[in-house]
This record gives sequence, C-alpha cells and structure tokens, in this order.
Amino acid sequence: MTHISDEERRKLMTRPAGRQNDEQRVRAIAERLGREHARSRKLRRDPLDELVLTILSQSTSDANCYRGWEALRARYPDWQAVLAAPDGELEATIRPAGLSNHKSATIRSTFERLRAEVGRLSLDHVEEMTDAEAMDYLTGFHGVGVKTAACVLCFAMGRDVIPVDTHVHRIAVRLGLVPEGTNAVRTHQILNDIVPPELRYELHVLLIGHGRGLCTARNPDCGDCVLGDVCPRIGVSPSA
Repeated sequence: MTHISDEERRKLMTRPAGRQNDEQRVRAIAERLGREHARSRKLRRDPLDELVLTILSQSTSDANCYRGWEALRARYPDWQAVLAAPDGELEATIRPAGLSNHKSATIRSTFERLRAEVGRLSLDHVEEMTDAEAMDYLTGFHGVGVKTAACVLCFAMGRDVIPVDTHVHRIAVRLGLVPEGTNAVRTHQILNDIVPPELRYELHVLLIGHGRGLCTARNPDCGDCVLGDVCPRIGVSPSA
C-alpha cells in the first residue's frame, strides 16, 4: 500500500462538512488515484456519434458495446442510412451490444426527432446551450438519461461535467462522497457540485479504472487499494 503522510490522510478522512472540505477531500483522492492509474488524454468526438456510442454502452461491457458500434459503422455509411434502413435491420446490426430492441428504438427515435426539429442529423446546435440547458435538452430524448447526456457534454463538447456510471456511483458511495442509498441522478448532482471543474473528467476516468481494477462490485481488493487505509467502508462489509 502506498505510504502517505499524516496530513494527506487527514485530508482524505475528513467527513463532508461544507463545500471547502468536500473539495479538499476530492482533490486528495484524485491525487492518490492519479499516482496509481495512467492519465487519460481528453478526447473530443462528434456529439451525435458520442450519443449513439453511449446508448450502445448502456448495460453492457465495453467489448460488446464496441462490437455493436463497429458493426453499425461498417453497415451504414452515415446516420441518414440508418433512418432509411428497413424495420428490424438496425436491431439486428447492433445485437452484439445487447438490448438491441430498446437501443435501436432509442437511436431511431432520436434521429427522427432531430430530422423533424433541426432538419439534419446533428447535435451541433447543443454547443450553443449552457450545461443545464444541454442536459435538459438531451434527457428529453426517449431513452437518454443523465449519465448518457453527461457523456455527450464531457467527451464530445469538452464540458466540465462528471458522468456517473456504475463504477463512479459505487465508489462515491463507498468513499462517503455521497450518502448511502443515494441514486445515480442525485450522485451526479452532488459530484458535479463538490468536484472542482478541472478535475471532473480526470476523476471520472480514475474512478472507472479503480472500479474495474480493485474496487469491484463484488469482492473488492481492499488490501491492495491505495485508498484502503482511509476508506470508511473498510470493515463494514467486504461486498458493500
């Protein structure tokens, strides 16, 4: 386990008692995780591409998501071709990503709404919106939740928003950054309030890496965790 000073441990163990203390603890956690995980370069994708990719990623593994994505892009030269596809073809194409019936309906309804409202298959107009306006607009599409919308803002538009997936949510609860029993939407609100804007993308990536590697949903490897000595969940339940 990584050795830390008494001062660093104090920052990490500080219980939330105001925004300043919350931010101090978040910075200490990000710094510690940053020593153990490779830094990620911030990518920028086309907003509509990111939306479709994130829809495919819902409730499946990265490997299955990208199999569905690659099949989709190989079959259709552009998004217009998806709208022109016969019934059932899109669903069959993205089947490797799982839940293809639901996901194909979400993608198609999104494209149909964009064509009707904007006249083109693009989300470029969202760039002109504030974060709050963009979040409200994107979650207005059928099947698009807060996490999916946050991914578009973060990864496609370079906004300082932290998407909350299952890993981020689980670890935020375990570390006491959000109260026990908090749902993912409320966790999104809390984290985007207490995490400094410049750390939101980085912490998202670090928590996902930590969740996949050590802080897994079942049987987390607390003995080798760089946060194990300051995690309030240690000793409560090995699978909590």
